[in-house]
Amino acid sequence: MNRMNVLIVEDNVEASIIFENYLNQMEGYRLTGVAENGEQAKSLIKALQPDLVLLDVYLPDMNGIEILWYIRQYHRRADVILLTAANDTNTVGEAMRGGVYSYLIKPVDGDRFHRVLLEYATYKKELLTGNEVGQQQVDSFFHPNLHTTETADNELHPKGVDRHTLELVRRIMKEQRCSEKAEEVAAKVGVSHSTVRRYLEYMVSKKEVEVEISYGTVGRPVRKYKYTVANSSWNP
Repeated sequence: MNRMNVLIVEDNVEASIIFENYLNQMEGYRLTGVAENGEQAKSLIKALQPDLVLLDVYLPDMNGIEILWYIRQYHRRADVILLTAANDTNTVGEAMRGGVYSYLIKPVDGDRFHRVLLEYATYKKELLTGNEVGQQQVDSFFHPNLHTTETADNELHPKGVDRHTLELVRRIMKEQRCSEKAEEVAAKVGVSHSTVRRYLEYMVSKKEVEVEISYGTVGRPVRKYKYTVANSSWNP
């Protein structure tokens, strides 16, 4: 799948820079523009035809929900994720009726931001893989946080290990055919290699992943990771 074009609609310059930095850490996304108010957002949406709009609610000239309904009326193929301090039930309800993919309340945590965009990328990829889907796949589109995999709902993780990101890494590891370095796995997951290494080492501690160490003639030993077939039905 080609990189998805993203438009940020945010009047706070510092916040838009933070979101831009988050995007730059991920594979598969490309920032195409930043709008600081509603009218500018409408113009850029029309001109750029973004795949995804990261939308604030509190804009200087109009409410972001107006932009949401503008998108639904004139640019229905664009998806929307709200990044906002608005936490009232009326706004949340309007966002749901407007079909936003996700709703993140400021201050937005970086790990949560990455997780939601990883899930969104998976959702888009699966929509492009065929013409028909089953009920379980539809459920995963509408309720991405309801997992029906072997990951137990009561699994406890140490600080810095998010259940949803862990499941994404686990899925990638199951699909690979041979041992790979953390950098190679990170490229597939779409996050930094240091983040992926943390999850891989956690999976090693659970004996879900095994490590192969290769010694070259120069430099430090290289750690490669492979999903343990014997633990393919592993349940923590």
